[in-house]
Amino acid sequence: MICTKKLILLILLALFLSLLSLPQSIHAGAEQSAAYPSMAAPGKKVPIGNDHYLIYGFDKKPKLGMVIMKVEIFTRDGRKDTSFEVKGDSDMPSMRGAHASGDQAFKVSKKGDYLLPVNIVMPGDWEIKLTIMKDGKVVARGRYNFDV
Repeated sequence: MICTKKLILLILLALFLSLLSLPQSIHAGAEQSAAYPSMAAPGKKVPIGNDHYLIYGFDKKPKLGMVIMKVEIFTRDGRKDTSFEVKGDSDMPSMRGAHASGDQAFKVSKKGDYLLPVNIVMPGDWEIKLTIMKDGKVVARGRYNFDV
């Protein structure tokens, strides 16, 4: 009888603890979306504070396989600026984490373009989250969602 009560108590405790973690994971997902606002379409200016903007695109229309995402950062007067650090994270929102690349640093080309290879491994909805940093501090975030 004592063993049965202990077993029931342990099961209830485990259930309670698992329920506590559920709202946190849902809340974390909502925070993630809010922290990465949707960006204007590829080829359009995306503001970075008051003094800079970026324009992003791809080497080809995203499809299965490898595509290269290109980001260019400009000062307000149109001069390229390569003093930023840009990171990208690609994933499928409908299968969050299953195909996530994790934060990957863009490489700066000789032309001053920030480049990141993105591996599209299956058809469906995709999202690329950008983090723009200057002097080690995040100055902007954004996301681009698309279907393949």
